[in-house]
Amino acid sequence: MFKSFSTGATPLTGCTLQASLKMRCDNSGAGYAIFCSEVNGELIAAGSYTSDAQMAEMKVKGLRSSFAECSKPYKLDASGHGPIAKVFQNKEPFFVADPTSADMQRQELVKQFGLQQVCFVPFEDGVLEFGTDASWTEMPHVPNLPKAAMRKGFENLGASYCMYWAKEGGEFKVQADYVTDSRKRLLKQVRNDDETFCSKSRHMTIDAAGSGPIATAFREGKEVTVVDVNEMKRAELAKEFDIARVHFIPMESGVLEYGSPKNVFLTGNPLAAALKMRCDTSGAGYALYWQHSAGKLAVSGSYVTPARQAALAKQGFKESFAEASSGYTLDATGDGPVARVMKSREPVFIHDVETCGDLKRGGLASQYGINSICLVPVPGGVMEFGTSVGPCTADWSVMEDARKAIMPKAELEKAFTAGATHVIFWHRVGDEYVVGASYITPERVNVLKSTRGDDKTYTSESWGLKLPADGKGPVSTAARSGAEIVIEDPASDDGFHRKDLAKEFKVGRCHFVPCRDGVLEYGVGGVA
Repeated sequence: MFKSFSTGATPLTGCTLQASLKMRCDNSGAGYAIFCSEVNGELIAAGSYTSDAQMAEMKVKGLRSSFAECSKPYKLDASGHGPIAKVFQNKEPFFVADPTSADMQRQELVKQFGLQQVCFVPFEDGVLEFGTDASWTEMPHVPNLPKAAMRKGFENLGASYCMYWAKEGGEFKVQADYVTDSRKRLLKQVRNDDETFCSKSRHMTIDAAGSGPIATAFREGKEVTVVDVNEMKRAELAKEFDIARVHFIPMESGVLEYGSPKNVFLTGNPLAAALKMRCDTSGAGYALYWQHSAGKLAVSGSYVTPARQAALAKQGFKESFAEASSGYTLDATGDGPVARVMKSREPVFIHDVETCGDLKRGGLASQYGINSICLVPVPGGVMEFGTSVGPCTADWSVMEDARKAIMPKAELEKAFTAGATHVIFWHRVGDEYVVGASYITPERVNVLKSTRGDDKTYTSESWGLKLPADGKGPVSTAARSGAEIVIEDPASDDGFHRKDLAKEFKVGRCHFVPCRDGVLEYGVGGVA
């Protein structure tokens, strides 16, 4: 088991970062936004967004690209004197009324794209730049979005959108929104138009004195979760866009909403990796995925650790608790722990299974020596994982023992969609990064086995390695900077600590993605 050490703000990557940038533009009227992160003494663009309106304007002017896109190649000295470096150093916002006279390296770009004002603000562990070709007299006031909630929605609950409802007098109106690219593509294919749940919600207003989830969340100051969209004023709209579950998070000036569509589930390698890596990081002996469909919950994926399998065989068991649980079907509206997590979308921890009276499988759990169980919400259902009596699993006292690290499901999905054959999770222990979990696709295992004649893999040989937290390698740099690092050819990169391993196992392009509890590495293996 391991202990995680925080290195500062939780990094923003993927959909959470893109939503933050897009909604910054929506809320401020900016035409673009760029997130700059410090990477080994240089400030680089770790993410950017350009509004549709500005892109259209660029086309009218005959420009083939945007200011944000053209800014990507620039690398700025983090100890320099430009506005981005100054904000990075002193952590104070800076408004530039005339960027043509500011000490910016991109003066030619400023003139080319006709920027009138630019704002620089501290953002996470870096700097957020956003600007306009219109006219601001001062830095626009922008609400502080609850990024932890956005991250939970996108990375762990399968959210496909989020929107900010601003309170204006006695009403709430949508002021900013974001829809994932994959969701927009799917809707385009199915509907043959550009409408989304967010775009249509923009035409509606919500009574601030009403009893709906938006008004209730704001008035009571606590999150409201809706698992039956019939409770919403936008019920018909939610059904039109197949929205199944919606969360409402109160803010000082309004409410953040995010939601998940129907029929979004964990499957294939993303599911297998999530189950296996959850056991790796928590010390659980098994993990189950309860998939929700038509009001029922049934097991559609499971994993049992080799150590637990060996212990069960020694005790004379022919199958595991996970396999025995596969025969159960649970009522999603029931009162058991799995159903409670499905309804509330909040985790449940059972320290001692013997004392849990509403666990339908209580007798079965006792039979297999199950000790503690943790259940957490995941896209399309619930993940259950647990420990047993004996030395083959961990000993949990509280929920934090079971949830020491959470794998970002959206990043796992992205990795395998891109063709990844391995995933490694690196976490910090003291002054070093070590492997806390890993997964390799079965196809890759078979290829390596047949070509090498042994059981070694790139992931198995990475276990046991220790990387200095203050080093300049991709793992440490990604964690420190909060920016995704990509190594195009790790087998020939002299700065890559595992260069020889990458060469031996024919590992190609590798990504190092900072996440809440460490760094997620994934890459593609060639013919060994």
